Amino acid sequence: MSNSVPQSRRHGVQVGPYRFAPGVIPSLVTLVLLVLLINLGLWQLRRAEAKEYMVERLAQRSEQASRSLAALSPQDLQGDLTDYPLHARGRYLNQYQFLLDNRTYQMEPGYQILTPFLTNGNILLVNRGWIPQGPDRSVFPELPLQQGDLTLYGHAHQPSPDIFVLKEDNYQDVSWPFLIQKIDLEKTRQLFDYPVLPFVLRLNPDPSSPLVREWHSRFMGPEKHYGYAVQWFSLATALMVIYFVVNTKKTKRSE
Repeated sequence: MSNSVPQSRRHGVQVGPYRFAPGVIPSLVTLVLLVLLINLGLWQLRRAEAKEYMVERLAQRSEQASRSLAALSPQDLQGDLTDYPLHARGRYLNQYQFLLDNRTYQMEPGYQILTPFLTNGNILLVNRGWIPQGPDRSVFPELPLQQGDLTLYGHAHQPSPDIFVLKEDNYQDVSWPFLIQKIDLEKTRQLFDYPVLPFVLRLNPDPSSPLVREWHSRFMGPEKHYGYAVQWFSLATALMVIYFVVNTKKTKRSE
C-alpha cells in the first residue's frame, strides 16, 4: 500500500474547507511590491513630518522683526537664516541678471529674476520675483531695473543645489542675462570678485512692482503627503487581500 501524499496536499495551509497554497514566483513578486508600497508610504510620512517642521518654522520666524544684514555677525551669516525677515542697504549690479527658468504662475510660463546686490562688501543674490516669458522664448523679456542706493526687505531662503535638472548650468560660459535651471550659490561665487552670501533674499510682496512675489503659492502642505501615505498603505492592503484571495481555494472532501 502506497504512503504517498496526494499532490494537492503536499503544500499550503489548510483552514477548514479552504487551502492557501501560493506559488513561489507570485509570492516573491507580491513581497517585492509590498515592500515597495510600504516604503513609499513611510517616505510620504517622513515628508509630511518635514513639511510640518517647515510650516512651524515659517510661522515662528516670519513673525519676528526684520534684522539688518549689516548687524549680523559672520557666524550668523553662515548659520540657518531660512525664513528670517532681513533687510539690507546697498545697490544692484544691474549688468548681471540671472533668469531662473521653468517657473510658472497661474499656469503661465516665465522666469524668476535674481540680481546680485552689493551690500557691505558682499554679494547678496536677490530674488526679485516672477516675470512672464512672453510669446517668443528665444527673446528674453525686458527686465525692470532699479538704480542707486536702496534698502531691500525680504526673507532669507537657502536653495538646495541638489535639485535634479536635465541639464546642468554651464558657469564656464556665461552671457548676461544668464539663464539657469537652478540656483547654485557655490558656483555663483566664481562669477564675482566679492564674497557671495550663502542665502538668497526673497523680496517682500509689493503691489506696485511688475514682478510677482508669491513665494509659497506652490507649497505642498503636510496634509497632501499624509493623503499620499494613506493611498500607498491602502494599495499595500489591497495587494495582500488579492494575494490571499487568489491563492486560496476551496478543497473537495474525499469520500
